[in-house]
Amino acid sequence: MPWPAIEPLVSDRLTLEPLSLEHAPSMVDVLSDPTLYTFTGGEPPTLDTLSTRYASQIRGPADESQGWFNWIARRHDTGAPIGFVQATVESQSQDILAEIAWVIDPAHQRQGFASEATAALIDWLHAHGVTRLTAHIHPEHTASQRVAHRQGLRPTSTIEDGEVRWESPSHDERS
Repeated sequence: MPWPAIEPLVSDRLTLEPLSLEHAPSMVDVLSDPTLYTFTGGEPPTLDTLSTRYASQIRGPADESQGWFNWIARRHDTGAPIGFVQATVESQSQDILAEIAWVIDPAHQRQGFASEATAALIDWLHAHGVTRLTAHIHPEHTASQRVAHRQGLRPTSTIEDGEVRWESPSHDERS
């Protein structure tokens, strides 16, 4: 399936910039707080690790079976990067499914930035034919649960790698 070209997105307080290798140095600082990994595991990335990861994410899968879309969230007022949103998109039966995720650095949490960035991401996905959304959230990560809930996702009984699968209803189920 030909996936759409990624483009910048703008919300009230944020610009979502398509991921580039030039983002790696500033994002090392954004992703440096160990508390970001409390629920997801892992550790703060080095510049080399992040540069390699970004190169892979920008390239996407070799077989083009999925679309990989990644944006860096940047505040309008300061120009500072504060996190990222991403979506992995694929066709499944009659749905186009997007697995979404978001990360906002701790200094900018509890200000609605994750919900704002995620809403802009979801609007773009829906405008490009996505019919169903999923996210995987640790059962104790209440902040991410609130973000998902605000975006219309609901928890399911499915648990993968210790995380609860959250889903949005398909367009048919919403009608």
